[in-house]
Amino acid sequence: MRKEYGYPTLEVICQASAKNETAIREILKFYDAYISKLCLRPFYHSESGKITMQLDEKLKDQIHTEMMKAILKFEIRVK
Repeated sequence: MRKEYGYPTLEVICQASAKNETAIREILKFYDAYISKLCLRPFYHSESGKITMQLDEKLKDQIHTEMMKAILKFEIRVK
């Protein structure tokens, strides 16, 4: 059985491509967990010698910025 994730609706996507800030935030929120998972990086603690995974905030901000640019360029063509 497949898990239903409740993808963004076509209406939200259309509003986001029309520069609606709320719709853009909704799409970014939907993908936030996935983006965070991609931005995990190993971090070495010099005192303890342990390696832990930490979120690379700079990379996450860069991905969000590029996603916003892509959303604003997105065009929906109806045949």
